[in-house]
Amino acid sequence: MKRRTLVLFAIVMSLICISGCGYHFSGSGSYPAGVKLIFVTLLENRTAETGVESTFTNDLIYEFTRNRKESLTRKRSSADGILSGTIARLAVANITRTSISTAKERRVTGTLTLRLESPDGRLLWNSGDIVESEAYAVVAGDKLATDRNKSKAIVTLSQKLAESAFNRLTEDF
Repeated sequence: MKRRTLVLFAIVMSLICISGCGYHFSGSGSYPAGVKLIFVTLLENRTAETGVESTFTNDLIYEFTRNRKESLTRKRSSADGILSGTIARLAVANITRTSISTAKERRVTGTLTLRLESPDGRLLWNSGDIVESEAYAVVAGDKLATDRNKSKAIVTLSQKLAESAFNRLTEDF
């Protein structure tokens, strides 16, 4: 009987500690400034990669749909918050080599910045730089295959950035 009481006490204390430390699941908080409905604009592309703005915007919208479908609106006029942003950078760097001049693997790193504004233009939230990266294989002697691998890495990178952006937007700190 005494052991059961100790176990129950330990469980209760653990639950109190977890709830008191601010522990919560990612993306489970509310939007800043009491925003309920968000309109997502097409992201601005400041990189040399053409067309990535559509991919990144679609992945961002998908992340909202996956987590809080009811919070998106198709009409800018019915939104409490307008989410806009910039794909500021996509940088590629070699991460492994077979020789001094031959890469075996590269990493693409993306930087995204977002802003949530009220319909009258007041800044409600700014993400700062959201940075993620993804590695891809370099296929020796096959530039087309390497370019395909890079494109796949950019798609995965876009998904990672969208998830990070949503989680950052819904942090209640």
